[in-house]
Amino acid sequence: MLIVSWNVAGLKPALQRIQTDYSTVTSDNTKSKSATASSSSHPFANYLKLHGSIDILCLQEHKIPLTQLSNRSEPHRCSMVDGYESFWSCATGQKSRGFNGVVTYAKTGLVRLADSAPFNDSELDQQGRCVMTDHGKFVLFNVYVPCGGDEETLPKKMRFLNALYGAMKRQRKGGKHVILVGDMNLKIDKLDLYWKWRRVNVDDLLNQMKEDDGKGDHSESLLPDWKNDIANNWDDILRVLQTIEAIPRQTTNPSTRETFNRFRARVKTAENKFVMLGSYEDDAEDALDYYTLDEQSYIDPANNTATVYRKKNLLSIEILTELMSKIANVSWNEKTQRQIAESSEAGLNPDSPAYLWMKTLLEEDGMVDVFRHFYPAAEARFTCWHQFMQKRYTNEGGRIDFTLVDKALLNYVEPNDNQTLRCGKEPHTNPLGEEAALLAATAGGMFEPGSFAGGGIAVATKRALDTQFGEVHSGMIYTPPSYSDHIAISLLMKSSFNEYVGEMALGSDASTRKAQPHKKQRSMASFLCAVGSKSSSTSLSGDKRTISQQDTKTTSKKKSLHSYFDESKAVKKTGSSRSTNSTKSNKKKPSIPKNSVLKHFSKK
Repeated sequence: MLIVSWNVAGLKPALQRIQTDYSTVTSDNTKSKSATASSSSHPFANYLKLHGSIDILCLQEHKIPLTQLSNRSEPHRCSMVDGYESFWSCATGQKSRGFNGVVTYAKTGLVRLADSAPFNDSELDQQGRCVMTDHGKFVLFNVYVPCGGDEETLPKKMRFLNALYGAMKRQRKGGKHVILVGDMNLKIDKLDLYWKWRRVNVDDLLNQMKEDDGKGDHSESLLPDWKNDIANNWDDILRVLQTIEAIPRQTTNPSTRETFNRFRARVKTAENKFVMLGSYEDDAEDALDYYTLDEQSYIDPANNTATVYRKKNLLSIEILTELMSKIANVSWNEKTQRQIAESSEAGLNPDSPAYLWMKTLLEEDGMVDVFRHFYPAAEARFTCWHQFMQKRYTNEGGRIDFTLVDKALLNYVEPNDNQTLRCGKEPHTNPLGEEAALLAATAGGMFEPGSFAGGGIAVATKRALDTQFGEVHSGMIYTPPSYSDHIAISLLMKSSFNEYVGEMALGSDASTRKAQPHKKQRSMASFLCAVGSKSSSTSLSGDKRTISQQDTKTTSKKKSLHSYFDESKAVKKTGSSRSTNSTKSNKKKPSIPKNSVLKHFSKK
């Protein structure tokens, strides 16, 4: 069983790209562009075949409104993919409508029940961030965790994560194993973050140096130079940072000619020189945020108390290097910076509530991060990059998308070796290294950045696009940057897992029906197909038409689509002469199904 998770950052544009690049699949599983729009094979189903016939596909940020699914106007008929059932959770809140959204596609026979509101919390469930599918022996949570990590966003994020934790716990109490996939918007290992963005707590470093010095463990001459540099200059850096301010610069949009301000941080050195820090940001607060080193707290929604989420003087290697250079006039080359990044003093923020939540999930609840389980030393294997700043092309990103399984299911996961890691267009001698990761992210350099002057993402060649396909495995699928700012991740289960799970029939309970809003309303196309099917099943005898008993329940004569519209509207007559003596004699108006979209056009 192959399970794939992918934040598509908008399903409509992603499907448009997929339809353009991979319109159909031939019998030998190769691409063919000869298919027309009327092909019965859905382009998304063809695409899934190219990826090894995905059994369960979990997408985040589909951004499709519930109304489009319920009236069957969703883009590319994406609710009905050949051979799959789909289960949706859409953002229905006033502020989030048209955003977020998760959907799980599962091959027919793999799902027993579904729940698009598994938290039993109306405010959280209407955000469209979680859908749970029940597969008999296990349940699968497909989630899109709120982003952010500051005083304003953390309460919302932790409320969601705590609710998710409770929902998984309830399922385990009911005898189910749990698989959790999706965009978690957090990191759990220092290798999950671009090395220059790893954090150093300067206070902890200086305190440890004092303790070691008091014990006589080492002399200053034995310390790495970078530690002495910090100890000798940190007080001066803090004094200069007290002068920080955000300086505006007027900018003009080249397309609209609209003018607006962008902001950059500035400090005044001891020599009374002004020095600019960082880059220009959209507002003053963002420009200053990187250099705000005070302790930060948020209100924990679990107990309504103030909780520290970032200690004082915690900053990234990138910012620390800049401050040493511009304020202390001490330059660190890349070798020194990497020495810091690889030291025990550098890592993630240990006080991040989301990090602590995930740590509890792994260490206390026994869930397993499948990717890191198989590739514990893999470097720079990221799943998301800043699209606007084109960071994918230099592989400066983070691994924030996960596949997690209960430990009891780990034996069912197909074992991997290092060679299964994708490395671009061809294998690499060291698939765990940074170079291999860069080649994988850029398709061996074939994915190229666009111009900062505009024009969007550069068009990729077919050879570059095809590097996303390969041997099925548990790992990463390097989908093209033109599809999303995230890549897909995969979880491959052994064939014995299929036998363990078995086949099941889809239930019709209220929660499952709610997760399939597209089944509540026939599409206009399906209605026309039904009319055509009925008309073809009738037989003519002279001037008389024989209509089946089933047909007479819904219509007594064949009518055009216009006949269902408001009769007060002007309708162009077709001059059709299809009516017969029998149809003329039957004046009864046909009934319209209660939930039909045509009900809105009928005369009241």
